[in-house]
Amino acid sequence: MKIIVVSDNHSDYSFETPEGDLLIHAGDFSYRGTVSEIITFANWLSEQPHKHKLFIWGNHELVEADESHYRNLIEERSGAICLHNREYEIDGLKFFGSSFTPIFGRWAFLMDDEQRKRYWENAPDDVDVLVTHGPPKNILDVVKGHEVEPGKLEPLGCRHLRDYIERVKPKLMTFGHIHDSACQMILKHWDSLHDTNENNNRYTKNNRSE
Repeated sequence: MKIIVVSDNHSDYSFETPEGDLLIHAGDFSYRGTVSEIITFANWLSEQPHKHKLFIWGNHELVEADESHYRNLIEERSGAICLHNREYEIDGLKFFGSSFTPIFGRWAFLMDDEQRKRYWENAPDDVDVLVTHGPPKNILDVVKGHEVEPGKLEPLGCRHLRDYIERVKPKLMTFGHIHDSACQMILKHWDSLHDTNENNNRYTKNNRSE
């Protein structure tokens, strides 16, 4: 199965979407999740030729109060499935998605540390492909200028999500959110997984966006 992943385009659709079997949007398709932005996204999704289409919300989609309404609107217009807080199976692969990220500003789908701990402790154990909006701690989660001390960037990812992926070991995880860290990383093995910001020999890193 060829999987195409898009995220954080913020209402900019001036890009070509590669061909594939499955298209995933990992959130932040808008600036503020306005009705017009949501309809534009649904129309864009409906035009994509991929056999299967999945999406989750990002922190910029301010739709939590009416999430089920907008979920249904996009699904009905586009034929895509909203994977947020949901398990879904395609051709034997088990998918799970979550839009929740650590608290940052006054955006959407935010959880404090204790909420995220409970959430990921109770998330499904049998997952092949995990789709989240935000990163796990210390994996592609830094922003230029955000330093905890001189010369050391602050990790912005979720430590409980990190614990979850180490426990569940999905075949593929995809996320967006941290624009400065956009790229691909391929885990060579799970054994003795350490801080990936300091132990990059366990990963191969690909800065290509495709």
